[in-house]
Amino acid sequence: MNDIVDTFLAQALKIAAQYEGGQVAFADLTGLVDEFAATLAEQLSDLPESQRPSVTSALESRLEGGIKELAPDSRAAQALGELLQSLNRTPIY
Repeated sequence: MNDIVDTFLAQALKIAAQYEGGQVAFADLTGLVDEFAATLAEQLSDLPESQRPSVTSALESRLEGGIKELAPDSRAAQALGELLQSLNRTPIY
């Protein structure tokens, strides 16, 4: 369970760093966020239903912590915020 959280947190931080550094445009960020959410939903579907909320909550908490460590108007905080919001969206794939 922690492996999933660690893996997706690392991926989120990588995306945020790329967006902060200008390597990723907002349009590309949107696609990466959608891919992130879809991949997470796929990983969660492999877990017993009783474990899914705790994994999602742990990832939300870690992303929120990452956002708090950044300047609120930074591009990295914006990227992490987009990723955080994606956790509660239903993928349409």
